[in-house]
Amino acid sequence: MNQGEFKDDDEIINSLRQKYTPDEIKKLLDWYNAFDDKQDIVKAPELEDRIWDTLQNEINESQATLQTPVPLFKRKAFVWSVVAIAASLLMVWGWLWLPQEDSDMQSMVGFRDVPQQELALWQSFTNTTKAIHELPLPDGSKVWLNPATTILYKIVKNAATREVYLEGEAFFDVKPNKEQPFYVKNKGLNVVVLGTSFNVIASSKDAKYEVSVVTGKVKVKYQDPENSERFNQVIITPQQQVVIQKEENTLETHDLTLEKSKHRQLWEPVSISFDEVILDKVLARLEQEYGMTIRTPNMDIRKCELFANFNNQRLPIIMDIICSSINATYQIEGNEITIIGEGCL
Repeated sequence: MNQGEFKDDDEIINSLRQKYTPDEIKKLLDWYNAFDDKQDIVKAPELEDRIWDTLQNEINESQATLQTPVPLFKRKAFVWSVVAIAASLLMVWGWLWLPQEDSDMQSMVGFRDVPQQELALWQSFTNTTKAIHELPLPDGSKVWLNPATTILYKIVKNAATREVYLEGEAFFDVKPNKEQPFYVKNKGLNVVVLGTSFNVIASSKDAKYEVSVVTGKVKVKYQDPENSERFNQVIITPQQQVVIQKEENTLETHDLTLEKSKHRQLWEPVSISFDEVILDKVLARLEQEYGMTIRTPNMDIRKCELFANFNNQRLPIIMDIICSSINATYQIEGNEITIIGEGCL
């Protein structure tokens, strides 16, 4: 990549031109281009010192005009500071700059099949917390990501499709759009929807995929990554689940209404109301409904009173509302939820 590939009015290039010489900008771009060949990161000492001094000067100037001090950059984080300055320069390279484990993940889920010229349209998010995270998508759809789940998505207005690559588990509530189908993918997996809500468990490391439909219907296709002629597909409707065994290349459909256990799935909605009830009773009801164990290291949390009407809401939303009302947070791990907060006296 070189300066000529950018428009003359590009804000980032204009900003860099005001602060650095053409030769310095060329060195910076050459430095970044070295990563295209997957070489080890090589520092440019003279350029580093020059940009580092400029960064520190700008921060010092900002601190002089602000009452609240701004923390200085740490020298050891210089490489990432440069990346932050030139974020727009990395619209395409950003994928090459991801940590190696993320790069490997993209390869595993088949993201490397995406044409190079389209990489700038993609965004990524990883839920690094221990709670379920709600992620609004640009088209109005919503995704609830389980902990340690990564999503790569391209949602562009007027594009032919809406596409998502998923590694982990997530619940999707897709905004209907017949003109722009919504795809959820992992290596070999392709879930096609128009507008519906469903749960996907898709890890490239596991032996199977799972797709469960709450509303609407989806088409699930699995194609052997090593043999394109080996594929199966099925359409599933509400309260149906398909389990894909990768090695056997089989799709097993289950009727969840027939196999329904006494407990709800994490993504199934529930309607319950509480009128000035202590949280201890609320948590007991949720444990009963979902078969989860909810722990409160601080027992004062259970003394809080709650007035709430949960109408057709799923457990992650209910937990967000409860924690917000008592100024607490929660973590989920396996079949256990832990609520952390000061509680009520």
